[in-house]
Amino acid sequence: MKIGIVTFQETNNYGAVWQNYALQQAIIKRGHEAETIDYKSEYIGRPYRFSHLTNKGLFSYLFGVMGYIIYLPRTKKCREFRKKLFYSRAVKKADLSKFNEEYDCFIIGSDQVWNHKLTGMDATYMLDFVTDKTKCNSFAASVGLSCIEEEKQKEYKRLLEGYANITVREKSARQLLEPIVGRDVETVSDPCVLLSYDEWSSVAKPMRPKNSYVVVYQLGVSADVVKLAKKIAKENNLKVVYVPFPVGSFGKGTWDVTAGNAELLGYIRDAAYVVTDSFHGTLLSIILNKQFFTKVSGTHAGVGSRIVDLLDGFGLSNRIISDNLNHCDKIDYSAVNPLLEQRRTEAGNCLEKILSK
Repeated sequence: MKIGIVTFQETNNYGAVWQNYALQQAIIKRGHEAETIDYKSEYIGRPYRFSHLTNKGLFSYLFGVMGYIIYLPRTKKCREFRKKLFYSRAVKKADLSKFNEEYDCFIIGSDQVWNHKLTGMDATYMLDFVTDKTKCNSFAASVGLSCIEEEKQKEYKRLLEGYANITVREKSARQLLEPIVGRDVETVSDPCVLLSYDEWSSVAKPMRPKNSYVVVYQLGVSADVVKLAKKIAKENNLKVVYVPFPVGSFGKGTWDVTAGNAELLGYIRDAAYVVTDSFHGTLLSIILNKQFFTKVSGTHAGVGSRIVDLLDGFGLSNRIISDNLNHCDKIDYSAVNPLLEQRRTEAGNCLEKILSK
């Protein structure tokens, strides 16, 4: 079969690119063709437009603009990594319907594709252009909202009606959507778990001598993240590498604002410790069997529940940065890896279910 994937493919967000790559590779490994539809949303691609301010609110608007600016220096290297993916021809919204005959199946996901505040309720991310709804599937789609307004619920119900399979990434998304769509919604792990240590390692770029540094991958403002990284580095005589830079407190060390997906993977794989507040930074740390710590609150608290669920599932709640943290504790991956393999099998079975049509 030929599969069309719809996701946030035009961004230089590390996690968005990783999950897209992982899903596409997993489909190809199962003997199918896979392309990410090269659709660029005006709403997402231009977060700096003042017209977005009313819909997003001041904080979310400013955060989006800041993110856009921060992502600019990494554009070249992220573009290099995206050469590993397969894309359709570039398409505008008015022409999406032409893809109906080109693909046997469509998959929307992962990422916060069903967060209408991020998409501006762009129904492309609910596959509204697909005429045969039995071709529509979601894989680990995320909502990223604590509630969906009543007037939006009707749109969600109409747009998701008739899907062959609806799977989401978080329990909270399932609980939110099931009453709206009036059917069972499954949960499945982020597509990144579909690939093994070796598969991720093969696309990682070596950045520094192994185990000579702590890498900090930070999304939100948190002095705790920087403080812990500096403490671990001092106690273990390690350097600190910040991607892209410390946020919330000054951090002496190497700042890499141009790192792309391969570079950050290399930093994580070869680090002695990882300190992050990112969902995908946490997940890749687990897959790559790293000693890591994660912040789940602060200005980027929107990812908090996702990280808490992820860590709970692996018995790693003690990696959350808090006043009670014992940063000397080491992760025993002989206990974690069987759980990781179980998640990989479950995600693979879910994908097989979609592709079995």
